[in-house]
Amino acid sequence: MEPKYKEEDLLNHDAVGAVIKDKNGKILMQNHIKLGFWTLPVGKVKRGQSIEEGLKEEIFEECDLKITKFTELKNRNYEYLRQGNKVNVFLHLFEIQEFSGEMKNKEPEKHSEQKFISLEEIKKLSYLSDLTLFYLEHLGFVREAYL
Repeated sequence: MEPKYKEEDLLNHDAVGAVIKDKNGKILMQNHIKLGFWTLPVGKVKRGQSIEEGLKEEIFEECDLKITKFTELKNRNYEYLRQGNKVNVFLHLFEIQEFSGEMKNKEPEKHSEQKFISLEEIKKLSYLSDLTLFYLEHLGFVREAYL
């Protein structure tokens, strides 16, 4: 069954994703309730916002972290079929080098769990988002969304 999308999800838009590591090198992952997969933090950039502003806002809204230094690793266009509509999502993948604050799940209605996971553990999760697969591909590891 296809999830119910908000009106803004049915429009072409930019999206941001973030690779955030803890001091042990583990990567922040979220278990997304609506879509049922594990994902790096991800969100839509609002109309009129810069990509960088969208990144900072999304990470603060989801994780309570203030980003201070980051680099765009890659970007890619994805086309999705949502409720009969073709939607283009231009995804910007960032690596976060510096942040402040204590990680907190500020959107428990969207993410059942947020935790730092090793790269090896991430590779073994049963269902991963396109964003997470894009990051793994960037690292030279290719797999399907479902295991």
